[in-house]
Amino acid sequence: MNKKLAIAAIAGAAAVASAQNTAAATFLWDGTTDTQGKVETGSEEETSGYWYDYTDKDNSGTSAFTFPADVEANEYDNFYGPLIEAYGGIKATVSLGAGYDYPFAGLGFNIWSEAQEGVDISAWGGICLSYQSTLGFAIELGVADEATVTEYNNYKATVAKAATITATDYPWSKFKQESGWGVTVDQATVLASTAAIKLKFSGTAGTTGDFLIQKVGSAGQCSADPVSIKSVAAAGSAKAMLSGRTVSFSGFTSAKAEVINLQGQVVKSATVSSAMDLSSLDAGVYMLRVAGKSVKLTQKIVLE
Repeated sequence: MNKKLAIAAIAGAAAVASAQNTAAATFLWDGTTDTQGKVETGSEEETSGYWYDYTDKDNSGTSAFTFPADVEANEYDNFYGPLIEAYGGIKATVSLGAGYDYPFAGLGFNIWSEAQEGVDISAWGGICLSYQSTLGFAIELGVADEATVTEYNNYKATVAKAATITATDYPWSKFKQESGWGVTVDQATVLASTAAIKLKFSGTAGTTGDFLIQKVGSAGQCSADPVSIKSVAAAGSAKAMLSGRTVSFSGFTSAKAEVINLQGQVVKSATVSSAMDLSSLDAGVYMLRVAGKSVKLTQKIVLE
């Protein structure tokens, strides 16, 4: 290591060592139950945990996410809450564009607050994911003051593409820095002051892919069975109620209903007025969408 990098590494280590915050010993964000677009990590700061996206735009790049067109931000200008409610997770198409030599686009959440203070996450043991993706990507540990501490060469774990929803653990031993650039920092030092967890897509311009992020948590948490699903409030007076394998409707005379699985596929469609039989569907989490004249209703349902 040259003198300049050695000085930077020492300064970075000192900054990391000064962190006082400690995240909860375990955490799990579950897109099948979340209605806020927020990860609960043990922080009492109101601004902690909200999902956000970032791209190479500030580097003159043109990479971007395309989200489902039927989702809009709510009255609080929160887009991820409605998206997650509608699709049981974060669903989008990612396109890596030209304009920057190293195209990237990512999702993330700040562990402690939007100020990105460093937090000790060592107790997590790693990160788990439940996801589906036509592209591989990386889980990245965004350390506090990463411009100085790592010079953006953050610790990353590689996530393979998956055709169906897959739950996988990534222990800290899977997280590595790349060689040949940035500043090399001891992993324990980084784990003592991590500010954000990021899911980063990168590669060649022109690459596109689809993904659904269903769960993110500390090691061992993503394989847990989902808990009860909270219904999405219907627009207007239209209502839907699930009893066993039958959905009963009220508040409208006729509308088109679709049942959509977590992969975004319509698995049942019918014109309905009072009820819809779902006995032919497998057990699992689905989105029920009803649309017609003066009717717009979106609701999660769980078939057991």
